Amino acid sequence: MKKISIATVLTLASLLVAPKFIGSVVEGEREKVLAELNETDGITLTTREYNNGWFGAEVSSEISLDLEGTDLAGISISLEEKLSFGPIIMTKQGWHLGLGYSAMKFKFSSPDVDEEIINLINENLHLGALLGFNKDVTTFIHTDEINYEGNGTTLVSAPASAQFSLINNEHITGNFSWAGLEVQALNDRFVIGKVKMSTEQRVVSGDYLKGTAILTGDATFTVENIDMYKQSNHVFSLTDAGLTSVVSMDNDLLALAIKYHAEEVSASGQRFSQPNLEVELSNIDVQALQELNNNMADLSTTSSGQDNSEELLAALSAVADKLLAKEPSLKVSNLSVVTKQGQIASEFTLTINKDRFDVNNLNTMALIMALEADAKGNAPMDYLTQLGMAPMVDNFVAQGYLTKQDNEVSFVAKYVESQLTVNGKAFQL
Repeated sequence: MKKISIATVLTLASLLVAPKFIGSVVEGEREKVLAELNETDGITLTTREYNNGWFGAEVSSEISLDLEGTDLAGISISLEEKLSFGPIIMTKQGWHLGLGYSAMKFKFSSPDVDEEIINLINENLHLGALLGFNKDVTTFIHTDEINYEGNGTTLVSAPASAQFSLINNEHITGNFSWAGLEVQALNDRFVIGKVKMSTEQRVVSGDYLKGTAILTGDATFTVENIDMYKQSNHVFSLTDAGLTSVVSMDNDLLALAIKYHAEEVSASGQRFSQPNLEVELSNIDVQALQELNNNMADLSTTSSGQDNSEELLAALSAVADKLLAKEPSLKVSNLSVVTKQGQIASEFTLTINKDRFDVNNLNTMALIMALEADAKGNAPMDYLTQLGMAPMVDNFVAQGYLTKQDNEVSFVAKYVESQLTVNGKAFQL
């Protein structure tokens, strides 16, 4: 029993003493992160006060935005932090084990934004960051329900929450959920249903904090519904929509796959089901892309809001040869929707012929000259007839540009050396 009592006392003593030593580690990590953030162009975070205590600290900072030519120019942000030192930390999100936790409160000010809106943001936005024992950082974001009324407009934004973790500046995981939004102005109404998002990514090149990172991994986004009403008329609706993206890498070549789908969409009196879009971008040289990222970062640092179109073209020209050498391609493998009369579907592939592309003359005409494409598609004749397009379709069928069999109209097209052929016949625009 005596040994247990001694162990208990030692444990409690260590828990009381540990925060003092952990506090110095947290302060050092914080300064390290600030130094990295301040290397980002246009953003500076300066610590004004750091009042250190035994179990925590209170910190006042100021964020300066020097982003000329953007909507963020002129915005001032002050940041108040309440730091709690580990190893055991109690927060609004519950108990945590870690080195430290920062409960942050932002105060925005801007001469170009309504003061009431600024106050709503300041009062309803809550942020926190947990520094783990392995120096990983998890960020917690929460917004309360926001209600706004002014200038004939009412807005209700439901609560939202997010949690993102940055592990060793290389792995990013996170999720976001939002119960939706409703905006009403006079006789118009706009509604967004429940929204969810999740992601898991890894930095394969570049620096995440400097904005030059190239990431692989996946992300998903779903929205329950989007509706627009005009004078009680339901003019647009989208239900059960989702978007997924997957970035992968093989032998220093990146590939991006994007899939979009929905249950139903209606607009302008037309109603469709199962809209789908599947896009694949492949054979992207990661080293050339990283070089472009670095050039763009350097360009944003030196441009200071000036017209940089010539510098941008120069940055693209510097890596165009390397990018095209791997023969990148864009493929839309599924662009389709189901109507009452049947399915409308198409697919196409775009490539750039590197031997026909002049990297020293980057313009639209040079791109058109080097572009090569293959496409095919089909649609139900009954649907085209309903739109009043039957005479035009019959004319193209007679000329051999379209094929009609039973109730289906289809085509096969190819674009090579600035010449478009449809069903094997040259098509003159």
